[in-house]
Amino acid sequence: MSYLVDYHIHTTFSDGKDTYPAYLDVARKKDLAEIGFTDHITFAPVDWCVDEIDFPVMRENLKNLCNDFSEDVQVRFGLEVDYFPDKEEEIRQVIAYFPVDYVIGSVHFLNDWNFDTDQSLYGKWPNDVLYKQYFERVQLAAKSGLFDVIGHIDLIKKLNCWPETDQTALYEETLKIIKEANTVIELNTSGIDRPCGEFFPNMQILEIASNLGIPVTLGSDAHKPNQVARHFDLAINKLKKAGFTRIVRFRNRQRGEIII
Repeated sequence: MSYLVDYHIHTTFSDGKDTYPAYLDVARKKDLAEIGFTDHITFAPVDWCVDEIDFPVMRENLKNLCNDFSEDVQVRFGLEVDYFPDKEEEIRQVIAYFPVDYVIGSVHFLNDWNFDTDQSLYGKWPNDVLYKQYFERVQLAAKSGLFDVIGHIDLIKKLNCWPETDQTALYEETLKIIKEANTVIELNTSGIDRPCGEFFPNMQILEIASNLGIPVTLGSDAHKPNQVARHFDLAINKLKKAGFTRIVRFRNRQRGEIII
């Protein structure tokens, strides 16, 4: 594998199934240049995020790992933080506590509904309504200025929630806001292994983003070590087809570029 990064990985600090060394071992075998650990931070009563009591432990463990120079794989300090419009100050304070290289902002909730895992409310409203609500929340996340990356930008489709009508205008509006906010999107390769069966985002969104000059980075959303860099060869082909020639890398919330 060429010089690549995997910037979306979960460990046992949140809902991942293994610890840092196990993921690093796979990253070395796959010849990755950098990996970023991004355990979940969320202001909702769920059992798949980092417990607040574990913040100091995770902070020190991951900071030490990032500072431990390795010739083969560099480690970056990331977070995946759920965006809630009424929690921006709390989110800002939590991010400030950690010595992050980058922060992924994600939307897993519409109001109190965790649409990412709870299928009970699908069908209550037209899917077009859900798409509008979801992408409006993504727009607010970008406008907040809290995040370096917008995570799995079309996650609403994960459980086979497909719009009834063409959503091009909504995609374009959202991506223009992301461009104005100077925020990166990720090509999250986990979608192929979800019910939707395609990357986050879809090819149409990737092409619009490329035409607008929005930067992109790569993440597997790995929850197990064997998922590190999953489907990356296909992902690079998709990015090139969409018109991308580079992906973003991060250090201390500053960007660099990698030619693909």
